[in-house]
Amino acid sequence: MWVLFALMASIVNAIYYIGNQNIRLQPSVFMIYRGIVVALMAFPFLFFYDVIGAWQFYVIAVFQGCITAYNDFTTLKANRKYGAETVNSITPMNVGLIFMIWCLIEPVILLKYLESPIKSIMIVLSMCGIVFALMQYRKVKMTKEAFVYLLPIMFLGAMISIFNKTIMAYAADSLYGLCFWRIFVSSLTVGIIHIVVYATRKRPFKVLFEKENLIRVWIFIFMPISMLCRNMAMFGAENPSYVTSIVQTSLLWIMFFNRYVNFIEFKKVCMKMEKKWAFLMLVSVIVLILATN
Repeated sequence: MWVLFALMASIVNAIYYIGNQNIRLQPSVFMIYRGIVVALMAFPFLFFYDVIGAWQFYVIAVFQGCITAYNDFTTLKANRKYGAETVNSITPMNVGLIFMIWCLIEPVILLKYLESPIKSIMIVLSMCGIVFALMQYRKVKMTKEAFVYLLPIMFLGAMISIFNKTIMAYAADSLYGLCFWRIFVSSLTVGIIHIVVYATRKRPFKVLFEKENLIRVWIFIFMPISMLCRNMAMFGAENPSYVTSIVQTSLLWIMFFNRYVNFIEFKKVCMKMEKKWAFLMLVSVIVLILATN
């Protein structure tokens, strides 16, 4: 069942990306909206579920929000220094890091891998196939300096996925309730941090309430949906790297929409992926699904 939610998250991410590339917001406004607006969208659902009793849940959710906010600032700075394509090219490498970190956190899973060596090899090769195909698409020549500089971004991105999986341990009473509370707490934390930074830079708050910005908040409806699907997938997957691998294949959906959906005017069309890399990604996804179920 986790596979279905991971694929849904992949599709929703693609729709969100396509909408976001057509709706331009200032980075500072975007980051505040991404936190506060998403938290407000999740808030009404909290009345249908009990408050999470474990204090550890809130610690993890707030800490994850802090990491996400810090990663936003780091990524923005890296984009200006090395370019967005170079920064995005390191994202697929998170998969291997997530896989190894989770094996250290849950060493029992290593025994399962050893019990089924053929399946384990298929899992590793399939994830490598997805990552390799994504990196071939980017075709960015990364310097040693850029790679070293971007390592913290890769590590923080991996830790966000690790926390997504870890927090699922508190879903004993209500899985959906936990997901909505996680979205609310983490997003609110992200929003508050960005507002504080925004205020310290003495930027005008009236910009946040301008009509031209407020009419664009509809795009953020896809974020809680994506987060919900990802959390549901994390709950069912043995290793969070499986979910991250499949979610990253949203690139295929993006290219599909750019090519075949004619009723949307795209301001920025994605580069075309060579058929051999698209085929490798599809085969890798299928193998990963088969090997993990």
